[in-house]
Amino acid sequence: MARRKKGDPLQGKRRELTREMFEELAALQCEIPEILGYVDVEEKKLASWCRRNYGHELEETLFMLRQDGLIEIRRASFDQLRKSATLIQQQLNRFLSGREEADGEARKLAARIFAIGDPDPKDVAGLFADENEE
Repeated sequence: MARRKKGDPLQGKRRELTREMFEELAALQCEIPEILGYVDVEEKKLASWCRRNYGHELEETLFMLRQDGLIEIRRASFDQLRKSATLIQQQLNRFLSGREEADGEARKLAARIFAIGDPDPKDVAGLFADENEE
């Protein structure tokens, strides 16, 4: 039997597992049972292959490689938020521009109403000028 070396793929009953495929499965947040089922090998065989290729235990290797997937998920989330933020900002600007116009009309109306309570002295003098003439 030939001695296996670092970098050799793991031969399973269903398919072979390369380093790239293992890292991709880990990034996809696959658990050990899922990887075992995907390749169809025993956990001992996968653990041995991991030690040979990565120099760490299976759980430790999988934990480290899964972090890449979590970072990719975070990147995708931020990209989606940036795209959504632009759309939300556009909608907000449309809403606020309509509000500013309505607010402007409301301010004009309020100014007229308050002007009634505090009229211009010239206007008041004009109103009472007719009474003084009588």
